[in-house]
Amino acid sequence: MTLKERNAFFKIGLCVAVLALTAVAASSAVMFRVDPPTYPAVVEGAVQRPSGLIQNLSRPSAYGVFASIIISAVYALAAIIHIYRFFEKTESPEILYFGFFVLSFSFEACRVMIPFANVKELSSIYIGAAGRMLFFGRHLGVFSLLAASVYATGFNAQEQKYTIIILVSVSVIFAVEAPIDGFSWNTALNVTNGYSKLFKPIEMSVAAITLTSFLISALTRGSAMYLFISAGVLLAFIGRSFLLNADTWVAPILGTLFLGTGTWLVSARLHSVYLWL
Repeated sequence: MTLKERNAFFKIGLCVAVLALTAVAASSAVMFRVDPPTYPAVVEGAVQRPSGLIQNLSRPSAYGVFASIIISAVYALAAIIHIYRFFEKTESPEILYFGFFVLSFSFEACRVMIPFANVKELSSIYIGAAGRMLFFGRHLGVFSLLAASVYATGFNAQEQKYTIIILVSVSVIFAVEAPIDGFSWNTALNVTNGYSKLFKPIEMSVAAITLTSFLISALTRGSAMYLFISAGVLLAFIGRSFLLNADTWVAPILGTLFLGTGTWLVSARLHSVYLWL
């Protein structure tokens, strides 16, 4: 894949991120103008809370949830701009897939469909469709990091478009096959799905394989840079977990710190590795 073709993907991702942020802004303008406000009631009426240590220490905050959605959309836009400007003229097979990971946060905007549908009294079909788009984005993000780690180990497939097709196809299959309940959600505005107990171990396994692959690449390539990249990927995974399951004010703050630091480590060290190649 040429630099021009790869940069075209970044430009498409930039457009998607702008649309996601615009959708969140437009939805909030509608939801928060309703009197009496219905948004907090949607979170308070959730059937359960996402698992996590922070959730056990504090009560859910409806506006903390909304903050995590906005931060996710802003992060996707800002990180894609950063990656595009940083790697516009620098070849790196890994950065394309890290870019897909970044882009996956744009799909977090789909969570606002739950309160928006309640305000507008829309059918649960819309919530179910948004839930499938959300799951597509989340699996695309995880599998994209796995692809980046495979390329880091020395895998050198010139036809990257086939790898992209596989990533998108697998993510679509997971999203389409998951049973979605458009009438129930947790306090983080994640729609209930029947395979949640299966998908979580899959994500954890993929994350473990990804980190192991980056560590192996540090040994096989003899470059300490990949140790820093591994640390960045780990921080990005932790930050992602905070943002995706945030239902308090603490979680989006921690998620931003971990995700921002991890993104900087990955992009800066990858740039150092490929700058002079």
